[in-house]
Amino acid sequence: MSHPPILIVDDVATHLTLFSATLEAEGHVVLTARSKQEALELAQSHAPRIALVDLVLPDGDGAQLIEELTSRFPELKAIAVTAFATVDRAVAAMRNGAVDFLVKPLTPDQLISAINNALAGRSIGTLPGEAIGRGDGLEGAVHSSKPMKDVYATIRAVAGSAASVFITGESGTGKVKAAATIHAQSGFHTGAFVKLDCSTADPDRIEEELLGHVATADSPAKPGAVERANGGTLLLDEVCALSSAMQARLLNILQTGEITPLGGDTPLPVSFRLICTSTPDTTEEVAEGRFRADLFYRLNVVPIHLPPLRERGLEVVEIAETELDRLCAQEGRSFRTLSTGVKAIFLDHNWPGNIRELMNVIWNVALLNDGPVVEISDLPPYLRGIGTSSSQDAESMPARLPGRADPFQGRTLAEIEKHAIEAAIQAADGSIPTAARVLDVSPSTLYRKLETWGKPVRGTRKS
Repeated sequence: MSHPPILIVDDVATHLTLFSATLEAEGHVVLTARSKQEALELAQSHAPRIALVDLVLPDGDGAQLIEELTSRFPELKAIAVTAFATVDRAVAAMRNGAVDFLVKPLTPDQLISAINNALAGRSIGTLPGEAIGRGDGLEGAVHSSKPMKDVYATIRAVAGSAASVFITGESGTGKVKAAATIHAQSGFHTGAFVKLDCSTADPDRIEEELLGHVATADSPAKPGAVERANGGTLLLDEVCALSSAMQARLLNILQTGEITPLGGDTPLPVSFRLICTSTPDTTEEVAEGRFRADLFYRLNVVPIHLPPLRERGLEVVEIAETELDRLCAQEGRSFRTLSTGVKAIFLDHNWPGNIRELMNVIWNVALLNDGPVVEISDLPPYLRGIGTSSSQDAESMPARLPGRADPFQGRTLAEIEKHAIEAAIQAADGSIPTAARVLDVSPSTLYRKLETWGKPVRGTRKS
């Protein structure tokens, strides 16, 4: 069977020679170009189906070339090639149309695997349009804030590739659901989505859980997580919990593309999409020697950080009302909205449990009360400031809300926001940066708000 031509664009002659030899040995027809202009001319005359494009070219940016190629030739699949230090540029290239990217130096197996994935349609370009636009399974799927818009943009950009993804964030921010979203929107969605929780697995059995074992006289063969994820996605949840020995074993699997089940002596080839998550700060884990640096760099090809709920601004109210609508339909309740007092509490609360905590609060409200408006009295006691709470914000709530059950009754959310900002600035003796730190927003946000309210302060900022 003849293969479609592959265009390789790189200004380094040794790279062109190595890549060409590797692909020609697999039966591919290879075209080579050492500049953006030469690549466009070859594409016009030979109509390649795949282009392997280095991001640094002598006469232009590789990402721009990818955008031009995919725009002119919609059937072409572009793969970006970059050094590790320019991974962010590679992700930008994927937003411009690349279906995957490779990190130099490349092994022949990595190159062949990427080409085969592209030929097999494992790319975001082959996904239905509606699949790209929806937030399949991602908790708190409202994404009007800039941090979450950035998260969704990255997910859409990398979902269809074979690149490893490393998702970080506090507990309850939805890391596992984000991984499931990436799988659902990828070319691997027809394969299995296999999750292994490294933090709860028995340390004495984690190797067996990962690799499986061959049949013995006492037990049948059991495939491990890697084998079950073959052709699909493997999620290693809380990967930093792996022991040093298991980290070394995982690195070996990624380098060789093979596993040997316990008790066996025949390696099995495997190909899967790897996604890892971590709640602890991964850079600190590496710096303290608890996590191998070489493994981290191998896993951290596309980093995605899920922001805590307290950094998502007004989204907490949007998420709460969206979940309220869903649960009311499910439980037969008539709630339609949150009172202004409840909205103020939600915006003020620190949400140490993040999305998970908010979902539980709304579930509690919908199960134990009925509407049409969620009032402060409907909330769990710790949010009303009644009784003991582990949240410092909740404990101090009565001092901030004295005198009546709903001190914000009749005030719009915009009025509440203005009052909170002005109070914070006054308490900070007029210092915008100090007030911004207290409110956990950038100073530019406060300057912009004040100017909107007809209170320009630029040029007279206090420090």
